[in-house]
Amino acid sequence: MNFLIVDDEPLARAELVRLFSEMVPGFTSVEACSLSEARAALLKADFQAAFVDMDLAGHNGLDFLPDAEAAGTPVVIVTAHERYAVDAFDRGVRDYLLKPVEAQRLYRAVMRISRQNRSTSQDLLILNDQNHCWPVNPSDITVAEAEGSYSIIRFVHRKPLVVCHALKEIESLLESRTFVRANRSQLVNLRRIEVIQRDPAGRMTASVEGGGVVEFSRRQTKALRSRFAF
Repeated sequence: MNFLIVDDEPLARAELVRLFSEMVPGFTSVEACSLSEARAALLKADFQAAFVDMDLAGHNGLDFLPDAEAAGTPVVIVTAHERYAVDAFDRGVRDYLLKPVEAQRLYRAVMRISRQNRSTSQDLLILNDQNHCWPVNPSDITVAEAEGSYSIIRFVHRKPLVVCHALKEIESLLESRTFVRANRSQLVNLRRIEVIQRDPAGRMTASVEGGGVVEFSRRQTKALRSRFAF
């Protein structure tokens, strides 16, 4: 993920960079200390979000909103003042964070942006546990499994992740044409299935890339056969 951080205080920018580095492995950022620098940055790169201070050397952070909107960049206001919140939300900011920024509150803001953008892009999901966020390409997922109120996300070329999302929530984040229910506790990526087998009793199992076998329930077997006419 690539973030634009706009604040005229170097320590404030450094703190956001520190928090992001702990929560979002592999993130990148561009820092700006003024609105003019922020506007120039928008012309050079695409950002998943801009985190903007309200007081910028005599300028108002909300003055950046038209530029960000034109670039398709969501804005999160980061300020020590509560009094601007109503005006900020009325003008279309995605979130409003108070300084000093808490890590838990920051990753909720990142999650909110990811969820609001998912209807227009399936290129990236943000999944999290209690302390970390991971950018995930949905196409890399093979199977998602329920684990109580959590989920285990399995991949072809990386270790599984245990995330703070129920399987139903994971299902809502993924493209239904590609990810299907195999049974009550598993979702499977159809593009990662190597072979589907059916036994004499009509039960179906699927071997997925990276190893592992998923068994379809009778109900989901019927739905899958109806969908693909086999």
